Amino acid sequence: MIKFQIISYGYMMNTYEALRKTMVDTQVRPSGVSRVDVIEAIAEIPRELFLPDHLKKLSYVEGNLNLGSNNFIIEPRILAKLLQSLAINRQESVLVLGSGCGYVAAVIGKLSELVVGVENNKDNVDSSDQAIISAGINNIIIMHGELGLGAPKHGPYDVVVFPGGVHEIPEVILDQVKEGGRVAAFFTEDSLTQAKIGVKVKGSISWRTYFDCDVPLIKEFEMTQVFSL
Repeated sequence: MIKFQIISYGYMMNTYEALRKTMVDTQVRPSGVSRVDVIEAIAEIPRELFLPDHLKKLSYVEGNLNLGSNNFIIEPRILAKLLQSLAINRQESVLVLGSGCGYVAAVIGKLSELVVGVENNKDNVDSSDQAIISAGINNIIIMHGELGLGAPKHGPYDVVVFPGGVHEIPEVILDQVKEGGRVAAFFTEDSLTQAKIGVKVKGSISWRTYFDCDVPLIKEFEMTQVFSL
């Protein structure tokens, strides 16, 4: 029985690795993603580690993945396109708001010096901590807290990432961005969602639109009426 379990585990690991390679080759690269560091980060992180058992078989399907209870993971090609546009480097600190299962934070952890994730679901915090440990990543802090407050304790940050749709961004979050730093978010208005990156210059954010996409809204940033683009 033990031998069978070991063989089964090894088989699944090889299967997931093959699926991950296929995902990169058929979803990520054809989307125009060419940065080597981004492709390597996506290819190295075992997405299945961050999913509950009943969803592991869907780890590498195309499209956004609904995890239930207002939790989701944006599709890999969209994440890769956003990270390519952000061009995060190894000396930068990154704040991820709505870190969810921890996958996005894990991928960004491969590109940066430090990642701080904020998640308001304690179960997600606990499970993502375990998944990050299993993935062998040691530069990520996942905090339990209110998304709209950010994590000023560890800031200011070079980059702030919203891994889902937003209507508006609270000013208190923008205050945690370093001068010259960037903010990446998927702004949703009516049926249109656009990936935008803002650069902080003299205390103000200057936005640029990069691509249209379809991602779910982060509930906590739905019509907060605190800051309007």
